[in-house]
Amino acid sequence: MIKSYIIGATAALALTATAASAATLSLVGSGIDSDTVNANDINPSIGVNGTELEFITGEFQTAFNGLYLTLDPLQDAIVTYTYLGSEAGNTNYSLVMGGQQFFNKGGSASSIGDTVQVLQEDTGLLSFGFGTSAPAGSVGDIYNDGVAVPDDSNYAIGYRYISDTSFYVLFDDIAGGDRDFDDIAMRVDVAAVPLPAGGLLLLSGVAQIHNVNL
Repeated sequence: MIKSYIIGATAALALTATAASAATLSLVGSGIDSDTVNANDINPSIGVNGTELEFITGEFQTAFNGLYLTLDPLQDAIVTYTYLGSEAGNTNYSLVMGGQQFFNKGGSASSIGDTVQVLQEDTGLLSFGFGTSAPAGSVGDIYNDGVAVPDDSNYAIGYRYISDTSFYVLFDDIAGGDRDFDDIAMRVDVAAVPLPAGGLLLLSGVAQIHNVNL
């Protein structure tokens, strides 16, 4: 079981400043493909056009492949998800810890640079995903730590390595398998937190608690 917590911004910033660098990210498992991206229209600073991106499609996404957090013993990690934008006809969202945190359209549309921070206590696949709420023919979800529903081959999550502690994660919705990976984009960053600091966090900065079974 992975216990994770959505944390208050003040406590998160204080802990990040004292964290050791013992949390790393990697892409693991089978079913990982790669392709050159040429039509990504999100924030140019992502810089994926003309580069090879690794991705997992809906038909191969399982609870055993995806972006994986490795922690040293006796440490937690702060995982920061940052919204980078979207260029999509569909109404899309991201999922962090089972809650819809970023939206590309509508009254709750996210702004570039919006963040969600989560305290994660264990090594394992990160719990996030993407989905579509409209139009009706494209509704569904795909999870980094689970399956895609429906398990359509047009669905995909793209992964771009930045450093051992940072990745871009890029959604390709079910609309046609165009492989431009710009239907929603996030940046994922991790920073290790010594357990004593994590204990202080639970006393002062917890906003919500979620238990996630992998």
